[in-house]
Amino acid sequence: MAVIAPERPELPERPSRRGRWKRRKAGEPGIHGKFRKPGRFRKRGHNGDNGPHPKRPKRTPVHRRVLRRLGRLVGHRPVWRKPKPPLRFLPQATKVSTVGLVIVLAPGGTFLGRVVRLLVIVAVALLVLRAQRGAAPRRRAKLAAVVGLVDVAAGFGIGLPHASADGLSLRSMFGVVLVVVGLPLLLAAVLAYGRTVRRWLRLPVLLASAVAAAVLLPPVVSGVAAVNPPPAPLDKLDPGDKGFVYDDVELHTSDGVLLRGWYIPSRNGAAVVLAPDAGMTRSNVLPQAALLADHGYGVLLYDPRGTGASEGDAMDLGWKCERDIYAGVKFLAHHYGVRRSKIGVIGLGRGGEAAMAASVHDGRIRAVVAEGVGRRSPGDTLRIPGTPTGWLQRVTENVEYATAAVLRRSLPPRSLRHDIRAMHPHKLLLVAERGEIRVGQLYRRTAPGTVTLWKLPDTPHLQAYATRIAAWEDQVVGFLQKNLRPRRVPMSS
Repeated sequence: MAVIAPERPELPERPSRRGRWKRRKAGEPGIHGKFRKPGRFRKRGHNGDNGPHPKRPKRTPVHRRVLRRLGRLVGHRPVWRKPKPPLRFLPQATKVSTVGLVIVLAPGGTFLGRVVRLLVIVAVALLVLRAQRGAAPRRRAKLAAVVGLVDVAAGFGIGLPHASADGLSLRSMFGVVLVVVGLPLLLAAVLAYGRTVRRWLRLPVLLASAVAAAVLLPPVVSGVAAVNPPPAPLDKLDPGDKGFVYDDVELHTSDGVLLRGWYIPSRNGAAVVLAPDAGMTRSNVLPQAALLADHGYGVLLYDPRGTGASEGDAMDLGWKCERDIYAGVKFLAHHYGVRRSKIGVIGLGRGGEAAMAASVHDGRIRAVVAEGVGRRSPGDTLRIPGTPTGWLQRVTENVEYATAAVLRRSLPPRSLRHDIRAMHPHKLLLVAERGEIRVGQLYRRTAPGTVTLWKLPDTPHLQAYATRIAAWEDQVVGFLQKNLRPRRVPMSS
């Protein structure tokens, strides 16, 4: 008996994976069941619509598969890398800048001032580091610009001048480090900020940044350098080497600063305070003192505050140096052999400007000789001609004065034009050398009856005595004899 096998239900033919695939309609069951989302291709990379199957993608190279398998064996898992933030080196640059600023700005001032300065630098650095975390690109660019500006100002204004004056030291070395860190940081900040603005604004932003850096950065550096000048050492030469008898004296200013100097006694009843320029000491004006002493004048030479053997904080702009002159005039007024009505002041550069300011408040000063005088405060820049060059000069000088005022925590002095008007009836001799004649003419027009102008257009700055000794003797000594009227005595040499 034959056995008839049951008929098997006909199954739908399973298409080959290499065949053509059609796009499945919504709700139509497929080989993976009807629960698969409709409207999707069953094969990855198919272009649909009964088209030919695309070429298979290239297989991963063997060496990459081997390296990937080895990485999995040792527990390595591929991770998504976060995009690198702009100025990613900003935290490290900020830390280096903090250390450099602490070392460069540490010297100078009292112990309490140094501690406060250190705490302020560290506190500001911590705030900047905290503000950098998770900051937007534009904000990071602004913070980088601030850090770079401070580094460049401190490096060029303090580090490099001290390196040229003192040689290689820890302070000068970190000053160079601040310059090396600050300049690239400023450039990177400008480029990073340019990427955050619209494309058509990028070129104007770069040009504006370059112009602002060229105009504002040099006066800021000059202001920093004026408040932190390098020390000026005292030479070994003294009046004894010139053949004069002298005394070592100490002067106490009204703000408690101790000054040291020399005094050559008077033989004609008149005496002169000889004020050096900023960055000079009494040794630099010893030749002028010897000539005056030959004519019988008593001469007081001193080191300005912060220079030579004197105490205090030096400043290249000469602010508060009139207090040094007050102390010198007080010494002469109480010294035996000098009459109070026969005291004059000769000042070079910033010393001359301080002498003009001191003569307003001290009536014992009968005559003032100022050589190499320029502008001292923002009020003096108002008379600069209104040309494009003049406006640029006004901006740069006012930025320098503002920077020095902020760092020194004091207001600039009054303008020299105001002091010249208030000097009457005392007389003033202005020695105007190359580049100072226009300023001297301006001061002469301010008070024609008070100011006498001696023009030296071919003489370098503060070189009137060195290049024209006979003319300097005729002009300066003649001016002192006319206004102080000393006794006639024979010359000592």
